[in-house]
Amino acid sequence: NVDEEQFTVFLRQILDNAWKFTSRTSEDPQVEVGSYDQDDRVVFYVKDNGVGFDMKYAKRLFRAFQRLHYQSEYDGQGIGLALARRIWTRHGGDIWAQSDEGKGATFYYSLPMSNA
Repeated sequence: NVDEEQFTVFLRQILDNAWKFTSRTSEDPQVEVGSYDQDDRVVFYVKDNGVGFDMKYAKRLFRAFQRLHYQSEYDGQGIGLALARRIWTRHGGDIWAQSDEGKGATFYYSLPMSNA
């Protein structure tokens, strides 16, 4: 059972993050949102064609105040994805990301079918 207020905060965080790292890095910025079924889970994703990141730093993404870019490059406090992770895991979900530096990123959010 998803808390609507928390889900709204979650969506705002993940979409703002995708737009932030895409809007200044591409002549044709794109953010795609979708979902698919995988086993007994629903997997949602947010994919962008932005700056991306080096996968060796992927575990830092969801920790508070762990920025991968300088504050002068991209606004923010470094808590958006940590907050999104906290909300999502509180609802029984998993969260992870894949990226190629300079080629965008895809953030995945899965929930058991019973919670989706």
